[in-house]
Order: sequence, then structure tokens, then C-alpha cells
Amino acid sequence: MLTIPPFLLSPEEVQEITGFKLPRLQVDYLQRKGWRFEVNAIGRPIVARKYAERMLGCGDEPAQVVRPNFGALRAV
Repeated sequence: MLTIPPFLLSPEEVQEITGFKLPRLQVDYLQRKGWRFEVNAIGRPIVARKYAERMLGCGDEPAQVVRPNFGALRAV
């Protein structure tokens, strides 16, 4: 049976990444490292699992958006 990991990192996983137990120190660490995250109502940093995987170098690269070059259709 396939198990799907949760969308968000657990508080323990955030603690493991940052090395800090206190949420305010976790927030400081993530800000210094340039991570994107949200802070919930009780002050804990909330990090998406896929984002954390990319930041740690083990996730898929985001798909690049290819847009048509409409300028090439104009008469020269």
C-alpha cells in the first residue's frame, strides 16, 4: 500500500532541520537561510514538505513555464 507523506513538515522535522526547539529560534534560522515559510497562530513556522525537499537538494526541480514568443509572429 502506498503511503503519502503529509503536505507539511511536522514540528519535530522543523526542529531537526533548524536545530532549535523554540519556535522563535526556528523562525530566525529559517529567515537567515532564506527559506519560505508561514508562521501559524501559535508562532510555529510552517514549511511545505516539497519545498523543504528542494531546499535540501533531494526534491524535484519545479517545472519551467514555457511561453510562446508572439514577437516572432510579427512581420519583420
